[in-house]
This record gives sequence, structure tokens and C-alpha cells, in this order.
Amino acid sequence: MLKILCLVLFTSSTFYAQNSSIDWLNKNVIALKSDSSNDFSDLKFLSKVLKDKHIVGLGEASHGTHEFYLQKSRIIEYLIKEENYKTLALEATSASIESLNKFILNGDGDIKTMLKSMGLYNSKEMYDLCVWIMNYNKTKTNNDKFRLVGIDHEDYWADPYTRDKLMAENFIAQNSISHRKTIIWSHNLHIAKDTTMAEFKALGYYINQEFGNKFYAIGFDTYKGNVNVLDNEGQLEKHDFEGSEGTFSSLFAKVKYQLFFIDFTIANNPLKNEVNKITNLYSNWKTPTPLPVKLGSDFDGLIFIRKTTASIGLE
Repeated sequence: MLKILCLVLFTSSTFYAQNSSIDWLNKNVIALKSDSSNDFSDLKFLSKVLKDKHIVGLGEASHGTHEFYLQKSRIIEYLIKEENYKTLALEATSASIESLNKFILNGDGDIKTMLKSMGLYNSKEMYDLCVWIMNYNKTKTNNDKFRLVGIDHEDYWADPYTRDKLMAENFIAQNSISHRKTIIWSHNLHIAKDTTMAEFKALGYYINQEFGNKFYAIGFDTYKGNVNVLDNEGQLEKHDFEGSEGTFSSLFAKVKYQLFFIDFTIANNPLKNEVNKITNLYSNWKTPTPLPVKLGSDFDGLIFIRKTTASIGLE
């Protein structure tokens, strides 16, 4: 009887806590647009959130999700036009990005050919972003043009400890020379500022140590849908997925908005010190592997999209 009573009390308290969190989220999250139009009015909050910031990290729960690409591209365009950001650092090697950078600077080369060798980045969404940046640069002087840089090390992809440390060293070295406001595009695991999610010191950890409150990390999460991964031959392979009940992802899926931003720097955010799991989809894994995260420590903010679809492969 006592066990049953304890179970009832535990279930009731859990239900109350979840409802309380959902109520807070419904009142405090910022709803975002789901289209790719030039209306960026929903992103104006970023100017306040990113005041005095120098580096913005844009994570993703997978490298093969259309909506992640779309929202990141919208944010990048907004930050370029409204907040004077000048560089995008990609989770790719400097050699692989060099030709892409020449394309966006001067229109040199065949962008579709360049993207073919870039795995999951070989997408219509990445193509559209590069073309947009190239057209933007047409009206700028050489010193004022937006640039791409690669910070990854392909020799250490199987060694995350060394890989992330070297990525951070590359980024810090490049930033110390250019001093340009920079956006980092990478997986949530690399963007995370603390060690709860990665379970090691990742790129975001080192950047946070170096730049402190000049760095703002935004994670991306979803609950269900389908995603592109790479098969054993390096070809795109689409898979359906659904998150697990009892995770942060399932909690966020109960919020009244399909797509929203949540700021964990808000003092009264009830979730900022909580530890639970969010969706995680590796580049070559067919099933989701949710990972634990301490939201207010690993990320400063998060964009959640309830249902997502696979990225569009570039023919």
C-alpha cells in the first residue's frame, strides 16, 4: 500500500512539474516563422539577445534536416544584414571550404560540383545559402565581403577529444587575426559550452573559455520526422524517427507552438539547471540516440521544431 501511495505521489508531482514547465514555456518562448521569405520580423529579438556578442554558435541535432538548414540560413542572413556578422565557420576542413569561399566572394567555379564532395552539406539548402551570400557580396568591397572558413580536421574524426581541441585552436587562431563577428555552424555536440552533452571538452567549451560572454550558443532540437544520413557508400539515406517520452524533446513537443526559440539566460527559466535528454541523430546512424544536456550550461538558447523533414539532396 505504501509503495502504491509513493508511486501515486511521484506521478502526481511529475505531472504537475511538467504542466508547470509547459505553462512557463507557452508564456515565454518566442514563436518563429517556418517559411523562407525575406520577412525577418520574427528574428528581431536576436539583436537584443546577441547584444555585445562576437561569436554565435548554431548547432543542430542532425546534419540532414531541412528545417535546421532553413532556420540557420534565415538567422545567418539576418545577422549578416542587421548585425554586421562577417564570417561563417563550418564543420569542414579549410581545404574543402576554400573553393566555396572563392565562389561566394567572386562567383568563381561551379558551386554544385564543389558541394558534391561535402557529404550531407551537398544539399539544396546549402546551395541556396551560398548563392544568397554570393549575391550579397556583389555589392560589397573586398574587405566588407562575407567569408566562409573551415575549422575541422578530417584526420581526427574518430578522435573527438583531439578533433574538437584542434577545431577550437583553428577557430581561435583565425578569429585573433580577423577580429570579425563570426557564426559557427556545427552539430550540437560541438557547439555545447559545457561537458554534460559531449562528455568531453568540445569546441564550444574551448571557445567559451577563450571568449566568455562574447560567445552565445544556440542548440537545435526536434521530436519526430525523417532525416537524411549517409549509408556505407556515402550516399543519402532517409530514415523516420521519433523522440522518447520523458525527454526535453517530448516536453517541448507539448508547447503550443510548432517552432520556437527559448532563452536560457532568462533568470526565472525553470529548465536552465535541469538535466534531461534531447534528440541526437548522427551522420551515419539510422536511429536517434538522445543525449543528456544541462540546458542553461550547454546552450544559451535553443530552437525547437516539433516535426522535421529530411534535407533536400542536390542533384
